[in-house]
Amino acid sequence: MKPATPRALAVWLALLTVAVWGVNYPAMKVALREMHPLAYTGWRFVLAAGVLLAESSWRREPAFPPRGQRALALLLALTGVGLYQVFFAWGVALTSGFAAALLNSTSPLFSAFFAVLLGSERWTPFAVAGSLVAYGGVALFLASGHAAGGESLGGNVLCLLSAMTWAVYTVAASRLPGRLSPLQSQFATFVGGSLPLLAYCAPAMARQDYGAVSPLTWSILVLSAILPLVLAFRIWTWAIVVLGVAPATSYSFLVPVFAGIGSALWTGETFGFGKVVSAVIVLVGLALTKVEGPGR
Repeated sequence: MKPATPRALAVWLALLTVAVWGVNYPAMKVALREMHPLAYTGWRFVLAAGVLLAESSWRREPAFPPRGQRALALLLALTGVGLYQVFFAWGVALTSGFAAALLNSTSPLFSAFFAVLLGSERWTPFAVAGSLVAYGGVALFLASGHAAGGESLGGNVLCLLSAMTWAVYTVAASRLPGRLSPLQSQFATFVGGSLPLLAYCAPAMARQDYGAVSPLTWSILVLSAILPLVLAFRIWTWAIVVLGVAPATSYSFLVPVFAGIGSALWTGETFGFGKVVSAVIVLVGLALTKVEGPGR
C-alpha cells in the first residue's frame, strides 16, 4: 500500500478535527449539567495552558512572543480565548448544542467580511450570493428556534458574537507567517488568553460544588481541553498550510452535522422542520461562498 500523501493526510486530519469540534458541543452540554459554564471553561483552559507550558519546557523552544509582535499576540489571546470563550461558554449553556455549532460555523462569513474591509480580499459574485443566503438562513433559524421555544435567543446571539470574535482571530492569525512560530502563536492564544479569562471565571470556579461533579464530567473536561484545544488547533493549522485556507475551512461546514448527530444521541435534542430547513439554508450559503471565495 502506498503511503498517504501530505494532502491526503491533511484531508483526513481536517475531517478528524471537525468531528472532534462537532462532538465537543453535545459533550459540553452534558458536562454543564453538573458544572457552571464559567467553572468548566476556567478549568478547561487551566489544563490546556498547563499542557502547552509543559510542552514548551520539554521542547526548550522559545514560547514567549518576541518584541514587536506582542500586540499581535495580545489580539490573538483576547479574540482566540479571552473574549471568545466567554461568549462561547455562555452561548452553549443557554442554547442547544446543534444551534451553537451552526451559528459558530458562520465565522468564515465574518472573516471574509473583515478581510474585505481591511482591503486584503475582495468579494466575488458567489461569495456575495452565498453570504446573503447564509445570513438569511441564520435569521430564519433564530426566528424558528425562538418561536418554537427550542433555543434561547440570548444564547443564539452570544454564539453569533463568538463567531464574530473568532473571525477577528482568524484574520489576525492570517498575518502570522514569519512573525510567530506555531508554538508561539498557540502559546500566546491559550496561555495569554487564559489570564483574563481566569480572572472572569475565578468566582464561579470558587463557588462550584465539586462534590456534585461526576467522573464522567471530569473526563469530558479533560478530553475537551486536550482534543479540541491543544491537538485539534495544531492539526488544523497544519491542514490549512497544506490544503490552503479555502479548501481546509470548507470542511468546517461538517461541524454542525457532527454536533447534530451527537446532540440527538446524547442530549435527546429534536429537530423541527423549520429548524432543519433554516440550517440547510445556512450550510448551502456557506458552501456557495467556497465555490469562488473572496479573491486577493
